[in-house]
Amino acid sequence: MKNLKLVVLTLWLSLFALTMNAQEITSFSGMWGPEFYQDKDKLTWKEIDKMMSESQVAQVNWEKSKKQMLGGMIAGAANFGTAIWFLVNENDHKPVTGPAIAFAGTGLIGSLFFHHAMKNKKEAILNYNESLDNGMSFRMVPAVNENGVGLALKF
Repeated sequence: MKNLKLVVLTLWLSLFALTMNAQEITSFSGMWGPEFYQDKDKLTWKEIDKMMSESQVAQVNWEKSKKQMLGGMIAGAANFGTAIWFLVNENDHKPVTGPAIAFAGTGLIGSLFFHHAMKNKKEAILNYNESLDNGMSFRMVPAVNENGVGLALKF
């Protein structure tokens, strides 16, 4: 009778542990930017924003990423403007040194903003996924010792 209770308890705990796993977020590069998935389901930006607010560390990195992305877009718009300035000056046979320097500078600044935004976005997703792993105070691990083979609770 005691062994039957132990077997039932072990099966119940292992089933409980299997159902407690949360789904992690994965990111893939898409045509218009990163695409986020949870298992096979594609997530919208609103769903991602809501998920990132569940973990404070992930939310901080996510908000940083959004601000840096905005800075990158502003620098990209300035880069577009300096490109037009460069082309107009070149077409009118005016000096192009100033527009060339401005074009290179805004391009560099924009790319730095975008690079750091993507880095913070990746960090936010990793922090979110890590917070899912720490959600349970215990987990089931296979154990082999002098008492036999089985599952052990690891706290």
